[in-house]
Amino acid sequence: MSLTVFTVSPQPSSWRRLLQVPHRLYFSAGVLAMLGLAAWWMLRLLAPGNEGYPAMLVHALLMPLGIFPLFMLGFIFTAGPRWLNVEPVGGHAPAAMAYLLGLLLALLGFARGGSWPTVGLLLMQLSWSIATLRWLQCINKSAAQDKRHAVRLFWAMAAGAMSLMLALLWVRSGEGVLWWWCRQLSLWGFLLPVFLIVSHRMIPFFTQSVLPERAPWRPNFLLDGWLLLCLALVPAGLLGWPLLEAALALGLSASLAYTSWRWGLWASLGNRLLAMLHLSFAWLAPALLLQGLAALGVPVGAAPAHALGMGFCCTMLVGFVTRVSLGHSGQQLQADNLYWAIYLGLHTVALLRVLVAVLAGPAAWLHLASASWLLLMLAWACRVLPIYWRARADGKPG
Repeated sequence: MSLTVFTVSPQPSSWRRLLQVPHRLYFSAGVLAMLGLAAWWMLRLLAPGNEGYPAMLVHALLMPLGIFPLFMLGFIFTAGPRWLNVEPVGGHAPAAMAYLLGLLLALLGFARGGSWPTVGLLLMQLSWSIATLRWLQCINKSAAQDKRHAVRLFWAMAAGAMSLMLALLWVRSGEGVLWWWCRQLSLWGFLLPVFLIVSHRMIPFFTQSVLPERAPWRPNFLLDGWLLLCLALVPAGLLGWPLLEAALALGLSASLAYTSWRWGLWASLGNRLLAMLHLSFAWLAPALLLQGLAALGVPVGAAPAHALGMGFCCTMLVGFVTRVSLGHSGQQLQADNLYWAIYLGLHTVALLRVLVAVLAGPAAWLHLASASWLLLMLAWACRVLPIYWRARADGKPG
């Protein structure tokens, strides 16, 4: 007589699931960072206060450098090794936690004033720099023939590390020109290039997977032209060359408008998850148009930055992260009514914020925009956060 012993493999804990693949941990930290910054900004608008650093200066730096980097790392270290055909790298928890902690300490420090933000900004800069070097190691280990997007991502990430260093130097020295350098580099040398590189690689790919009759169009000269124009916008803005800045911005706007049409904006509307990417990309043309008009002296206020940051980057982030989260959790690649309503709501809020800037609308509109943005992001967070600590719906690892 024999006894057969059945053993059941223990299911990993929620914390271990967060550590299994990079996007789970980085996206979770990114959602927390995003909610924290949204709540901070809404509260600062309601109760401005006179202590610490001016809220507008902090807002202009920490929105691009606080919200997006953690999501970027989640995507890069999940999809990037596939691009390069290398083994995924692990051990991301220290970088993710250090960046999130650094952001919190920086916010607290900016509220105190003086050199108090130094520790937080230093943590952010060091953790981002380490992640950038780890990405460079992936590139160097790869034998893939096509490293174009990966290499350009590295240089954009290096610009992000430099932006954080400039923010640190601004706090330590008090020199206002360093704040301006940081803002210019973070927008045109880091944030927009990263989004353009990923869009150039992924939007044609996702489009063909849904619409196989459309041949992917992503010539290398297109991406390099975009990046060169972005790079040129940095010194044009820093040195105060408005005609050059306007020409660069308007040229980039025209190119991006043509690309949006060529990639199939209208055809994408039949699939919500694909339409999310295309509708977000469509914001780039008006955002750069507004930037060009601002350089020519047209009074549009902060409309260019918000069209770029809220209209394009924020909605594109929600589109990409939603797609990656659903796909890597074994769920159907479909945006249900709630995802779609949240996404369209973010476009509405972005449009409202741009109109407030262009029309110099009353403060109540600004308060409405900030509160609506926070509520929409909170609703989205409630949908995606549980995905990261739960097992895949299809039972597969990862």
